[in-house]
Amino acid sequence: MSFKTISRVAAASALLGVAVLNPSVAQAKDPPTLSGPVALSVCPAELGGDARLSTDGSGSVGTTDYKMNISGAVANNTYDFRARYSYIPTGSTQRVFSKARDVLVSTDATGTASYAGNISVNGTGVRIYRLDVVDVTSILDNLVYTSDGVAGCD
Repeated sequence: MSFKTISRVAAASALLGVAVLNPSVAQAKDPPTLSGPVALSVCPAELGGDARLSTDGSGSVGTTDYKMNISGAVANNTYDFRARYSYIPTGSTQRVFSKARDVLVSTDATGTASYAGNISVNGTGVRIYRLDVVDVTSILDNLVYTSDGVAGCD
């Protein structure tokens, strides 16, 4: 092999090593934006969810607003309804990724709860790309519903 080929292989190996050691480099930097009706999948117990839950939730996403509804959840339990989003801060050209942690919501005696949120930022280009519901009464703050499908329950 020539010196040039060896240099290219070494450079490619170094880049791959950085991606393996730093998972954020390997992840998609611009996840798809949610819009309209959204399904909230129940996370199975083996993926950190709650074995008592079996009914998927629902939601919807507008430009900066979102709604989430769950039913058949644990009665009189407290959940944190969250939206993951990105935006471009004023004066910047780089997209910032963040998580909206909203007020805690308690289910009623039938295990039903809903929440409507709105993301307000000092910038432009809000993109809501994921909705999650977390059981804050569990020891590990288990993710119990997500718009990212069962694969996103890890």
